[in-house]
Amino acid sequence: MIKKSVILLLFGFGLNTLHAQPIAEGKDKFLGSAYSSLQVPYFERYWNQVTPENGGKWGSVESSRDQMNWYEAEAAYNFAKSHGFKFRYHVLVWGSQQPGWIEALPLNEKQEEIEEWFAAVAAKFPAIDYLEVVNEPLHQPPISGKGGYIDALGGSNGLYGTGWDWIIRAFELARQYFPDSTKLMINDYGIVSSVNETQQYLTIINLLKARGLIDGIGVQAHAFTTRGASTTTIQSNLDALAATGLYIQVCEMDVDGVDDQVQLEEYKRIFPTFWNHPAVNGITLWGWRHGLWRESEGAYLVDDRGAPRPSLEWMRSFVNAPPTPEVVSPSYESGVARMPVLVWRSTASATSYQVQISTSTRFSPIVFDTTVADTTVQVQSPLAASLRHYWRVRALNSDGESEFSAMANFITEADASAVGEKSAQPTAFNLWQNYPNPFNPATRISYTLPAATHVLLEVFDLSGKRVQTLVNTLQAAGHHSVSFDGDNLASGTYFYKMTTNGYTNVKSMLLVR
Repeated sequence: MIKKSVILLLFGFGLNTLHAQPIAEGKDKFLGSAYSSLQVPYFERYWNQVTPENGGKWGSVESSRDQMNWYEAEAAYNFAKSHGFKFRYHVLVWGSQQPGWIEALPLNEKQEEIEEWFAAVAAKFPAIDYLEVVNEPLHQPPISGKGGYIDALGGSNGLYGTGWDWIIRAFELARQYFPDSTKLMINDYGIVSSVNETQQYLTIINLLKARGLIDGIGVQAHAFTTRGASTTTIQSNLDALAATGLYIQVCEMDVDGVDDQVQLEEYKRIFPTFWNHPAVNGITLWGWRHGLWRESEGAYLVDDRGAPRPSLEWMRSFVNAPPTPEVVSPSYESGVARMPVLVWRSTASATSYQVQISTSTRFSPIVFDTTVADTTVQVQSPLAASLRHYWRVRALNSDGESEFSAMANFITEADASAVGEKSAQPTAFNLWQNYPNPFNPATRISYTLPAATHVLLEVFDLSGKRVQTLVNTLQAAGHHSVSFDGDNLASGTYFYKMTTNGYTNVKSMLLVR
């Protein structure tokens, strides 16, 4: 029995020390979780943002008037600050889990209690990073039976006639009581799955934005709202919110699935849409261990032993895999050399790239498949002439691989003597016309050397100023090609000059934005 216990202890220890840092460590957006006593173990090995699950709600803190219980909210706050994690406070104003005593108060006392509540949170937690001022305004306003203090904030039209005066007043008070360093947010569910609710939400957001009262937008991604939503709908609604210029946070996310594969497939379906959106600066899971609010639905990410479920392992791999690269050239072109040079943009954290060419959009069969460390590769065997080809690329690193890029296509030329297809040893120096030309923003410059020599290849603008040196080294005889990226240059004509021992040539190229 002792031996068995030791083995289990060591096994469990190993399960939770496989990764010693949060999944999104070093990323430009956070990946966090709701915080409660049941969610604490090994939290810092997976998550780098903290939100108190229930401990910050008014009904939890002040269930008895003027008697404050900060225990769980304070534990979450201190945990975040001690680990250097972002802290988002949940929540000031809501129509659920509110103090039972407030509804019966006279209007003026309700107003006083609301301000006392705001002031108390601000004093207790002076370094809140993000603050949910109002939660679920479209679904759970603090009307009669749900706190009953909406009129104490001005009701729908009691102050400004906007239909949402109570929300505006709540944000005004938050600006008054909290420092500028605390960013004010709104939060609601059902937004990303509904165009109509997104538009209603935007009405509120724009009222707040016009008054300088809001810093960020919160959306929820609970399984019961995202399960039936297409990723196209989610993307479109995120885009509409992002058009305000405010950042977006996914404040409460979970994916159901007692069955590992069911949960994994749903995470794979929706998580990339949220994580990859440029306006989303963080995602908070609404719990990750047993004891979370969707326990019976299987939303937990570790099993009974504390071992990561497949969804959690996939999440770490996905977040740390490099972003999907973007193809540059050739793209939707004809007359392309049968041994073309393929060019794509580099992506952060990639160590190599897998490139595939096919004659089918299904990429079966694949006629070219290679992995390279550069952002360019030249096909070494001639492709079929006068035929449309499709190509794509994905980035790789030790943590995983990106999705394949959107595919591009090109039609190969019929002439077998095309530049780049010559396989014999060159007998003369040649500097070929860049391809593509005109270009935006990248192109390829090819040349041949009949013998080993020092090569200087430079790019100049119209004034004669050198803007880039592409090659300045000794090179062997043969066919050579180099990429030129004009991403930081203005549109116009540029010249590239090749100088070797006894050979000089200059050609022009056109950058068109």
